[in-house]
Amino acid sequence: MDVTTRGRFILIAVLGLAACAAPRREAPAPPVVVVANAAPLPTTPDPDLHRPPPRRVLDIDWAEVVLTDDASALALWARIAPTGADWEDKLQEIPAALARPLALAVLRGGNFTCMAPVIGDCARPHYDVDRPDDAAGFAAPCLRRLLALWAIDQIEASDLPALDDALRAIVAIPPPESELVAAAIHAIPEAAFDARLALLAVAWRAGQHDLVDAAVGSLDEAHLIAAVRQHHVAGALDVLSAEGHRAVYLAAVTDEALAPGARTTAIRELAAVSPKLAPDLTTALVKATRAKDCSVAASAARVLDQHGDHRFAPRRPRAGGTAALMRAMCVLASYEGLQPSDEASLLPGYLPARGLERTTITYDALSEDDADGDGDIHTTHAGELVPRDDAVLPEREDLARAMQHCTGTICVSDDHEFRFVWARVAGALVLTRMELADRPPCPTSPAANPAGP
Repeated sequence: MDVTTRGRFILIAVLGLAACAAPRREAPAPPVVVVANAAPLPTTPDPDLHRPPPRRVLDIDWAEVVLTDDASALALWARIAPTGADWEDKLQEIPAALARPLALAVLRGGNFTCMAPVIGDCARPHYDVDRPDDAAGFAAPCLRRLLALWAIDQIEASDLPALDDALRAIVAIPPPESELVAAAIHAIPEAAFDARLALLAVAWRAGQHDLVDAAVGSLDEAHLIAAVRQHHVAGALDVLSAEGHRAVYLAAVTDEALAPGARTTAIRELAAVSPKLAPDLTTALVKATRAKDCSVAASAARVLDQHGDHRFAPRRPRAGGTAALMRAMCVLASYEGLQPSDEASLLPGYLPARGLERTTITYDALSEDDADGDGDIHTTHAGELVPRDDAVLPEREDLARAMQHCTGTICVSDDHEFRFVWARVAGALVLTRMELADRPPCPTSPAANPAGP
């Protein structure tokens, strides 16, 4: 068998063996899964994924609008015609390119004072600014203040010089407004200390004391000092220190334009720096004993007295008449609030030897009987003669507040009315009688309380 024939034989043998191998298995068919009651595929778009375009409330072709000045911007505002009911929806449709000129026109237009300050003893304070009525239009102050809040968010730093007058007018709005005033202040970059202090000073003079005290801490040291010395901002003094800014604190002691609380703080902290009073502090304290505010005079007198100078303690003046006596009594009320409980009252020095006639008039709104026969079923009079050495000031803290609001010999706080009767006894003008009367509560009816609920 030649080579060719042998090769063919081998090939045939191999093919035969392959044909005799195990038969090839077919792959099993995948199981058929039958789902009973299968839900049909949705035929409408998912509303969460395919939201319809928002409904337009303005029929304005914005591409055709060109704003060149405030007049053209105001003309566009007339077409927008925002009201208390729809102003938010309409502002959302204003294109970003037109928002800035519209904002500038609003801010320069002013008229944002929505609510007047509350005046009167029984007028309840407002803590929130009223929302505009639904029918309020573009000229309504309560709507304009909301547009101004939107407008401040649209302006750029380059707009601020042109808005100086507008921002000053905004921060001059008194409480209860605060949100718009704060937005105007914070529109000024913190690093622009001159501009920010200028607005803070205007807001302070408008009565926005809490707001300014909270914002003044962003100023640098030089502008904090200016805030105290030039603009009399009390909160700026709190950021400084008696040790590091002694000259500022000394000036605060005698600054009649500074709030009394800040002046008394300056007195207390300067006195705490050193156990001995320096000559410059002594001079400032002596001057402060003549301060218009009784609490400042009392604080100065108290520090001097504690350091051995007893000349300014509030004793009964020998001359000057009733006005001088009332002033001394005013200082005394604040002075005794600084005394420890074991220190004797100075009131006996104002009294005659027989003591003080003290009358207390209490008010009971629910009473139905005139128990004391005074003709008023709600009031009850009680009198006593207090021995001179046992006399103390009644309701001392409230008396100190009332003494800041006196007409002649009658001083009034929110809760009490104090009446002083001075008479000449043995040639000396002394306090012979004192009345302490509860003030009736404020009426609660809308007619009696026009400030609202």
